[in-house]
Amino acid sequence: MIKRYPVLAPLGALLARTGDEMAGTAILLFAFGDSSPDDGAAVFGLLAVAAAVGGPLLGVWLDRARSSGPLALSLASFTVGLAAVGGALYYRHGGLAMVFAVMAGLFGPTVAGGWSASLTDPDAARAQRLAVFDASSYSLAGLVSPALAGAAYAIAGSNAPLILTLLLLGAGTACAPFARVLRQADPNEETRPPHPLADLRRGIAAITHQPRLRAATVSSCVACFGFGLFAVLVPAIGQEQFGSPAAGAILLAVLAAAALASNALLDRRGALQRPGRVLTWATVLVGLGIAIAAAGHPVPAILAAVVIGAGDGPQLAGLIQIRHQEAATHLRTQVFTTGASLKITASGIGALAAAPLMHTGLTVALLTAAAAHLIAAYIASNAGDHSGGDACCRTRMPRTNGKVHVSGTNRRPPPWLRSWTARPGRSMGAGCGSINCGGIR
Repeated sequence: MIKRYPVLAPLGALLARTGDEMAGTAILLFAFGDSSPDDGAAVFGLLAVAAAVGGPLLGVWLDRARSSGPLALSLASFTVGLAAVGGALYYRHGGLAMVFAVMAGLFGPTVAGGWSASLTDPDAARAQRLAVFDASSYSLAGLVSPALAGAAYAIAGSNAPLILTLLLLGAGTACAPFARVLRQADPNEETRPPHPLADLRRGIAAITHQPRLRAATVSSCVACFGFGLFAVLVPAIGQEQFGSPAAGAILLAVLAAAALASNALLDRRGALQRPGRVLTWATVLVGLGIAIAAAGHPVPAILAAVVIGAGDGPQLAGLIQIRHQEAATHLRTQVFTTGASLKITASGIGALAAAPLMHTGLTVALLTAAAAHLIAAYIASNAGDHSGGDACCRTRMPRTNGKVHVSGTNRRPPPWLRSWTARPGRSMGAGCGSINCGGIR
C-alpha cells in the first residue's frame, strides 16, 4: 500500500476535485433539464452553506482516525448524497433534494481539506512537491471540469454531467484507502482529550493562537472574499470587453492554465521553502491582475487572466505548506477543513457583495476585489517563515534552562540568540531537527 501511495493518493485527490468542480454546474444543468432551475439554485446554495458549517466537525472526526477509513467513508457519503440529490430532482421532489443537499454538503470539505491533510510526507522535499501538486490539482480541475461538463451535456443530455461527476467522485473515493495517515501516537505530545468537543476547541485554538496559522488563515479568507467577488464579475467582463458572457469562461481557462504553469515553475525553483513569502507576493500578484482587468480593454483583460493565474497557483501552494508546517499532526485535518469552510463562507460573502457593487460600475467592483487582495497580502506578510528549512514536525525538546545541546555538548547560546529564540514562532535548525520556542526558556 505504501508503494502505491505516491501515485494513487494524489490521483484520487485530482479525480475527486475534478468531480467536485463539476458538481455545481452538473446539478444546475440536471435541474434545468429534469426539474426546476429554482430547485437547482437552492440545492447549489445549500451545498455551500452546509460545507461551511460541517468543516470543523468533519475535521475533528478525521483527525481522531487511525486509518484512512473515515476519509473514504466521508468521500463516499458526499458522493452518495449528490446521487440522492439527483434522484430527488429527477422525480421533482425539490424539498427532499434540499434535505439531501444539506446532508451531502456536510461532507463536502473532505474533498478539499481531507485530501490536503493527507497529501504530505515526512521528507521535507517531497512534502513541498506534494503541496505544489495539491494546489495544482485545483487549477487543473478548474480548467478541465467546465469542458467535461459541457461536452457531456452536448453529447448525452442534461443527465450526463451529473453521472460523470459521480463517476469521478467514486474513482477518487476508491483511491482514498491509499492516503497517508500520520496519526501515530507521539510521546512528546500531550494526552489527547477524550471528548470530541475538546479537540474542536484545540483545533480552533491552533488557528487563532498560532501567529503563522492565524495570519495565513485570515489572509486566505480576505483573499477569498475578493476572489469570490471577482468570479461573479467574470461574465460581465466578457460581455463588456468581448461582447459575450461566454468569453468569461475563456478567461477562466487562461487563468487556470497560468496557475498550472506558475506552480510548475515554483516546484522547479524550490521557492516553497519560504511559503510565507510565496503567499504574500502571490496574493499581491492576484490583486495586481484584478486591477489590470479594470482597464476596460480586451488585451488587458487577457493579460489580467495570466497575471491572476500566475499568482493564484503559488498563493494556494504557500497556504497549504504553512498549514502543514504549523498544524500539529493530531489537528492537521481539522485545520484544513476549518480553513476550507472559512474560505467557502468568505467567497460566498464576496459573491453576495457583487450585486450592490455592480450598480456603481464594473470598475469599482473590480478595484474593490483588487484592494481585498492587497489587504490580504499585508496580513500574509505577518506569517513569516522559519529560519531554517521546513518545520515538518512539531517536536518539543525538554526544558534546559536556556541551554542548547550542540554536538553532544551543553553550550549556552550567545545573548542575541537567546533573545531571538524566545520570540513566538521562532525555530532553530532545519527539517525535523527544528527546536521550537516552547523547548527553550
